[in-house]
Amino acid sequence: MNWYRRVGVALTASLLGGLMASGTAGAATPKDVCGWTSTPVGWVEVKYWDSSRCGSTGGGMYNTKRITDTSDVAAGGTVSACTYSPIPSGFHITRYSSVSDCNRSRGTSDYHNRVGLVNLAGLPKGTTKTICGLFEVPAGWTVHSRSKSVDCQQYKYGYPSNDNTMTIRKS
Repeated sequence: MNWYRRVGVALTASLLGGLMASGTAGAATPKDVCGWTSTPVGWVEVKYWDSSRCGSTGGGMYNTKRITDTSDVAAGGTVSACTYSPIPSGFHITRYSSVSDCNRSRGTSDYHNRVGLVNLAGLPKGTTKTICGLFEVPAGWTVHSRSKSVDCQQYKYGYPSNDNTMTIRKS
């Protein structure tokens, strides 16, 4: 393999490695599908755009999405998804942020468009995790504390006025 090819392979591996979510057991190969296609159970949406492959691109919403299987995300592992994505069973939101890949349309929004998710399924008793929200306590977990966090604010601007985060402990 010549020098240019090695550098290209190393650069590609480095870029892809930076895009991988931490805590995954082995990332599944993403699939590009038309936007009107249902996202399968256990998969998340990670990118939206227009593609002539999926028909007319004249509407307000992008017509293509990239989806990724989360079945290989280990207990306690994390993955990022667009906020419009279904959240797989056992996963809970840990933070909100914004990236251009998760813009579902050409318009702008005052709300974040990406979530960080943690897989709580299979974690041992006594484990603590901090998740966004206050009302939906996962089954088998108890609330240890509640607080405010900019990471858990869906709105892009300002500081949260109310508690929006809870630290939970596996019972």
